[in-house]
Amino acid sequence: MLGVNKGRVVLASHEQDWKRLFEEEKHLLESIIGDHIIDIQHIGSTAINGIQAKPIIDILVGVSDMEDVESFDLEKLKAQGIYRLKVKREGKVVFAKFSSLEDKTKTHILHVVEHGGTWWQEHTFFRDYLIQHTDTAHEYERYKVQLANKYPTDEKTYTDEKKAFVDQILKKRVSS
Repeated sequence: MLGVNKGRVVLASHEQDWKRLFEEEKHLLESIIGDHIIDIQHIGSTAINGIQAKPIIDILVGVSDMEDVESFDLEKLKAQGIYRLKVKREGKVVFAKFSSLEDKTKTHILHVVEHGGTWWQEHTFFRDYLIQHTDTAHEYERYKVQLANKYPTDEKTYTDEKKAFVDQILKKRVSS
């Protein structure tokens, strides 16, 4: 299963297929906007073996300058079901791929950031930390399950509350 309807919080058991789905999307993105990309990484819980995740592939797209986003071929992206979201975050532009626009079912989220910048470092550090520290990854999983049960129809609160755990891990980046 891949995809979650807008506003819903659904967790699924880890699937090895997520890595292949990431690779397919990476190749697609390289064919459409590759001239503007330095690197593409699989991030988020779907990149962590053995833990439950929202079945949405998180993709980190590194560009040399955020102005490069303005040169993306939005029509070619739309033809593949990829749309720029109205999310406002300084230093980050977010796109999502939808399998259904009617239900707003997201299958992929693209986080476009400056390669090597703060967003890039934080996203890759968090992923790498959980891969290297399986006990912490499973603790994160348990916390996410609690939040998903508490907020099954409130994606924003789920994400906001999950941030406290993420921030605790990111503090380790600063101290290391």
